Amino acid sequence: MNLVTGATGILGIQVMAELLLRGEKVRGLKRASGDLSTAQKILAIRTGDEKAIEKIEWVVGNVLDINSLTDAMRDVDHVYHCAAVVSYHADDRDEMYEINVEGTANVVNVALELNRPKICFVSSIAALGKLQKDSWLDEKTEWADSDYNTHYGITKNLSEMEVWRGIQEGLEAIVVNPGFIIGPGDFKRSSSSVFQKIDEGMKYYPPGGTGFIGVKDCASMMISLMKKDISGERFILVAENWSMKELFCSIAQSIGKNIPTREATPTILQIVRIFEWFKQFVTFRKALITREAVKNASIRFYYRNDKVKATLGQDFQPLQKAIQDTAQIYRQFEKGL
Repeated sequence: MNLVTGATGILGIQVMAELLLRGEKVRGLKRASGDLSTAQKILAIRTGDEKAIEKIEWVVGNVLDINSLTDAMRDVDHVYHCAAVVSYHADDRDEMYEINVEGTANVVNVALELNRPKICFVSSIAALGKLQKDSWLDEKTEWADSDYNTHYGITKNLSEMEVWRGIQEGLEAIVVNPGFIIGPGDFKRSSSSVFQKIDEGMKYYPPGGTGFIGVKDCASMMISLMKKDISGERFILVAENWSMKELFCSIAQSIGKNIPTREATPTILQIVRIFEWFKQFVTFRKALITREAVKNASIRFYYRNDKVKATLGQDFQPLQKAIQDTAQIYRQFEKGL
C-alpha cells in the first residue's frame, strides 16, 4: 500500500496515476473541502481508465491532524509526502510554515510510531543554498542564509531537517528536490497557472531562469527511487535549465498565442507589484506579483541532474514535450472535455 499526501495537487495526482499504472495499491490523503474533479479528469487521461479515481482509497484529513494522518498511514509500506503550500505572499506564511514544517514533522513522527514505512519527501530546489547568482547547484550544495532565499525555500529546508531527523531515528527515507514542475493541474493556481496567464495574453517575460521538470518524469523517478535500496540521500530532479523567456515562449507557441517579446525589467516588475498591491485592496483577491515573487523571477541558478540519471540509468523527457502534453490537456479543460 502506498500513501500519497497532497493527493489532489499537480504532483500527487501523477504519483497516484503512475502507481496505478504499475498495478499498485494507492491511498490518497485529501482535505474535507478537497475537490476531486481535476484529479478525476487527469487520472482518466493519464491511465486511460475513466474509473481510475475509484481505485484509490481516500482518507479525509490533513497533515496537521494527527488522528487522520495516523489512519491514513496505518498498514502503509511507502509514503509519498507531496503535501505543501507554495506561496510568495506574506499572508500565506503562517499556513506555509505550519503545513510544510509542522506537517512534515507529523508525517515523520507518525511513521516512527507505526510500522515505519519508507518515505519519499518532496522538497524543492528552493531548499538548496544560494549564495551567488548564476552558479551551479547539486546535491552537495549546503543551505546558506542568503537574500536569495524565499520563505518557501526556508520552509522546505526546515522540512528536510525533520526528515533527516527521522532517518537518524531509524526511518528509511529519501529526499527529492524537483525544479519548477510543468504539468496539468488546477490551471487557476500552482505552477499550472502559467498556461492560463500566457493564454490571457502576456507581453512580458521575467528576466530570470531556473530548473524545470515535467510532472510525469518527476512522479516516475520518485517511484523508481523508492524501489531501490536507497535511504538517507537526496536527488535533484531537473530535466533542463531554461530562462523564463524560453519557458514563456514555448508555452505561448504550444497554445497558439503570441510570444512575449519584452523583458520585464526590475523597474517594470516593481511597478506591476505596486499595481497588484493596490488591486488587492479593491478586489480582495491576493496579489499574484509580490516582493518575493519579483525577487525570485529576477535571478537565475543552474541545477545538475547527473546523480539521479546515474542512479536510475535513464534520462529525462525533453521539457518541450512536457509543455506540449500539458498544453493539450489545458485545451481539453478549456473546452470542458
